[in-house]
Amino acid sequence: MREERYQKRREHIPTRHLYRHHRRRKLPDANSATSIPNSGQSSNTVEGDPGHAKSATEGGALWEYLLSKAISHHDELPDPMNVQDWTTKDIGKLSAEDQRAWHKAQFEELEALKKCNVYELADLPPGQKAIKNCWVFDLKSNGWKKACLVTKGFSQIEGLDFDEIFSPVVQFESVRTILMLAALEKWKIEGLDVKSAFLYGTLDEELYMEQPQGFKVLGNEHKVLHLKKAIYGLKQAARAWWHELDRSLKALGFSRLYADAGIFVAKHADGTMVIILAYVDDIILTGPNAAQVASKKKLFMDKWECRDLGECREFLHMRIEYRGGKTYLDQVPYLEKILKRFGMADAKAAQTPLPTGYKPELFDGTAMAALQSQYQLVIGSLLYLMLGTRPDLAFAVTQMVKFAHNPSEKHLLKSRHIL
Repeated sequence: MREERYQKRREHIPTRHLYRHHRRRKLPDANSATSIPNSGQSSNTVEGDPGHAKSATEGGALWEYLLSKAISHHDELPDPMNVQDWTTKDIGKLSAEDQRAWHKAQFEELEALKKCNVYELADLPPGQKAIKNCWVFDLKSNGWKKACLVTKGFSQIEGLDFDEIFSPVVQFESVRTILMLAALEKWKIEGLDVKSAFLYGTLDEELYMEQPQGFKVLGNEHKVLHLKKAIYGLKQAARAWWHELDRSLKALGFSRLYADAGIFVAKHADGTMVIILAYVDDIILTGPNAAQVASKKKLFMDKWECRDLGECREFLHMRIEYRGGKTYLDQVPYLEKILKRFGMADAKAAQTPLPTGYKPELFDGTAMAALQSQYQLVIGSLLYLMLGTRPDLAFAVTQMVKFAHNPSEKHLLKSRHIL
């Protein structure tokens, strides 16, 4: 069971919520890591991950799994196509210049934590257990490097460490509808990225987290961090941030739609309006009056620390292009990435999502864990494409989703055919 969970995490395609990564990380030693602002560093290092053993079974269903295991422990440079699978050990294999760039990203993350007053150094109270943490890395399409200190939220206990965790986000269908409206009416579309959004959420629970290895405060290595605000990885972090966002937008004159809690509208006396689409920390502002959009954007940036993306070019991994007075949406970079992941970069195009006349049938046997994991990975990727920019795949994908719990080799073959 442990190996199956490890495999699912390793093969998981990235999404907007960074707190999903829970694998143990090996952090760089004290000599290579950037220190916490205004604090010393520990000379302690983290031991390497223990090896994982798995019995060989007959048949070829595990060959891709075994191959991926071998590659993950190879001394080659980390795969630049899978940055979110990197550990700090992978960072250590990069060139000195790249390592400095990533350490700078880690330092910026710690600066953000300090600036937002997220935690305070404290002794661990008797009976309390400190949550572990790790680093998660991401490389944006514009080359911007991001490092996030993430708690291992899977160790939280429901009813003790958290209660409600649901966080509303804007729906893909709503995003496409608003972008279509903006294109038809020639509205300006502006983008913002809220820096360290989860750090603004206030916690109701008493939580403690271990100090990150390589960044421990000199002389206080035994102490822990008392969390005063939410941090990536906590199960309730997204909900805490959404409540803060909802309250702040109401103060700016916005009202939340009941049909889609990720859409906020500010109406003006002249009959115009400004619309905000919010998906966690990704924000779009649009409306018929460019001056009003710019004004609301400034007020939003005065409230929250944001990166101004200017005219929106990407949202939820959907690429937005403006040509000849028209707006085009696609997920080509994402599609190229998953085709390469599944070894289909040179595959020929098919005329239909599924072969003509094909009707999937239930599998009488029991799917092996590796086959089930890979099938779910393919189907999850297809669902993301379908919801984003390819609604024409809906019938084929929903047909194949039915077999995600017990797929056959034939089901996997046909699901890859949709790609």
